[in-house]
Amino acid sequence: MGGKDTEREALSSPKGGSASLSTWEVEKPTVRARLKSAANWIAEHELWLVAVPVTLVLFSGQLPLRIIGASLLLIPIPWVCRWAARGYLTARTPMDLPIVVLLSMALVGLYPSVAPAVSKLVLYKMIVEFALFYALVNSFHSTRRIWATVAVLLLAGVGVSLLGLVGTGGMARDFSAFLGGRGDLVLQFVRRLNEAGFNANIVGGTLAMIFPLHLSLFLFDSKGSSASSGRGLWRLLLGLSLPLVGGTLLLTQSRGAIVGVVLALLVMGVWRSRWVLASLPVLFTGILWAVGHFGAQRVAEFLLVTNTTMTAAGRSELWQRAIYMMQDFPYTGIGLGTFSRVMPVLYPTFLIGPDAEVPHAHNLYLQTGVDLGIPGLVAGMALIASFLLIGINALRRARRTQLEGIAVGAVGGFIVYLVHGLVDNVAFSAKAGVVIWTIVGLTTALWLRCKNPVEHNVPRQKESA
Repeated sequence: MGGKDTEREALSSPKGGSASLSTWEVEKPTVRARLKSAANWIAEHELWLVAVPVTLVLFSGQLPLRIIGASLLLIPIPWVCRWAARGYLTARTPMDLPIVVLLSMALVGLYPSVAPAVSKLVLYKMIVEFALFYALVNSFHSTRRIWATVAVLLLAGVGVSLLGLVGTGGMARDFSAFLGGRGDLVLQFVRRLNEAGFNANIVGGTLAMIFPLHLSLFLFDSKGSSASSGRGLWRLLLGLSLPLVGGTLLLTQSRGAIVGVVLALLVMGVWRSRWVLASLPVLFTGILWAVGHFGAQRVAEFLLVTNTTMTAAGRSELWQRAIYMMQDFPYTGIGLGTFSRVMPVLYPTFLIGPDAEVPHAHNLYLQTGVDLGIPGLVAGMALIASFLLIGINALRRARRTQLEGIAVGAVGGFIVYLVHGLVDNVAFSAKAGVVIWTIVGLTTALWLRCKNPVEHNVPRQKESA
């Protein structure tokens, strides 16, 4: 019986009036209950709030810094609401302590910065990426949300591929010539999004992190739907977009990204079948033959040469300067995002021209120490180690479930990130950081969700005969 019917019965029945009115007063929602329900609803939709600063960060080049800073005020709202409705701020993960240390060192890194505006923007990006991570971890209460996030990642790969084709150096010129006059109109639109154009290494690194997930779902998984038509459509869409993503990755000629994909696919193959280990002797033989035939110097040149550092020796010199910076600023770092401003003044190079634009140390690990000091580097390595443990456990827990393909592809994407990070930097200062933190959040959410498959209703696939 509803609240209005109970109230009507209480007012019209003299005998049962007092009892019915008492029942109605108990059933009537209190203001506190309504506020708690509203707070719980906001907490459930945390991703929508975090999407606002994430979008602004992706277009940070066209927006004033104060607008991005103001959008950060949306981030604590779902945390406070979750604490009011459920009694805790966020789900706990093994990466909480490293993230706290990284944020603390980022705040410290504002002090020595010679470009406060640049450092603040990098700090804002770090906050947004960590907020995105926790929003994903807190929001995955259903398999549908997991697949929705996967779909967004795959669409992001398609979007980056298209933008990369029309906005990256030589590929843009070839695209314009192919389309004729219409190509110029497309290029003008893309240049409005990014006047300086897109960096081939950043495009390649971004696509390389998404490609393993794309390939894993196409080869080994279905879209968690029992309907054959749904699986067929999912496979068709993956089959159409996979050549676009993979082909654009190859066209970027980002050596570090391509090598990272090869190693990630090797690890993914070993996970699916131990027989893939038989290919390791062939791989090592090929590497030894390349070194013996072309020479170690030419192989190093092939892997390390870029438009900025035209030789392997130039890349080595760049890394040496980064080590000098960590030695001179071990506790605070040089300031977030100020590598290109500090190096020419305090640590000039001899092999890299003075006019060359060097935005970072071209090494993820050295750049972390340069920006955040030795404590930040230690925290960064602890975060990586924590995630690798999470990834291994997520793979084990998701095995033979409908989520296995996602777990395999996501861990493969993180392997690409680590390998590519040896020769380039797709970290907090780059927009591609949103992609890697989406992958990290997705994997961590899978790890939490697959702790108890029965409780979380994660269906298992039938084992093959």
